[in-house]
Amino acid sequence: METLKRVLDDVREAFGMEPKYTKLSPFQEAKLLHEFRTFYDMNGDGRLQWKDFEMARDYICEKSGWKPKSSKWNACRLLFADLWRNLLDAADGNIDGEVTKDEWLSLWTKILRDKRAFDQGRGKKCPPKPPEIEEQLAPSILPDRNENAAAKEAPSKEVEADDFPVPQWFENYIEYKFSLLDRAGDGILDKEEFEYTLNDAFNISPKDCQTAFRLMTKNGEMTIDKKYFRTLALQFYLSNDPSDLGNFINGKLSYDD
Repeated sequence: METLKRVLDDVREAFGMEPKYTKLSPFQEAKLLHEFRTFYDMNGDGRLQWKDFEMARDYICEKSGWKPKSSKWNACRLLFADLWRNLLDAADGNIDGEVTKDEWLSLWTKILRDKRAFDQGRGKKCPPKPPEIEEQLAPSILPDRNENAAAKEAPSKEVEADDFPVPQWFENYIEYKFSLLDRAGDGILDKEEFEYTLNDAFNISPKDCQTAFRLMTKNGEMTIDKKYFRTLALQFYLSNDPSDLGNFINGKLSYDD
């Protein structure tokens, strides 16, 4: 079905008409497939099953030093179970208990489609890029967080509005991503945490991590707290603009490979 919608969009664009269906650009697909392969498809078979989530969960807990039965270990287990249920509900089109790469991409296509409908319903077809989005964070996923006080086509701007009500599982997912990187649990992400987590757990180049962090912080002018990280995360998952700083939240500088 998604393939048919893409063909219809291509035909409409060829005749100078506005696409009826939202579709992912090659740049967006590359970002999302990197996320799929790096963080979840642990056995590399191109499909997500519960065993992949179990492996990813246990690997992250081990690398983060979260001991079994600790509050963060328990919270991580609950979060992964909730994410898996929501992922199946949203993406498992043929209800076979697993999520393929195509189904993963369809999940994000649907969110972009909802975003486009939301914008059009407000009469904001292409709103200007806001300086910063409002904080709409989900409740803390990890309860003891404070104990240690480039695409060739023209990028779409309509995914950057600040008040699109993303699904709650998406909010929780962003919260989890921040918790994973914020090893000290102080609500601020620093360069050492960012580099250590992505290099040690996911084999991202330390040099790339350092460059990505410098870009996201604008050479130290910005502090990556939860609010700013949410801005960056929404750019990564929803934007088609290669110049957005959110493209670097996973420490990767290019998605051409």
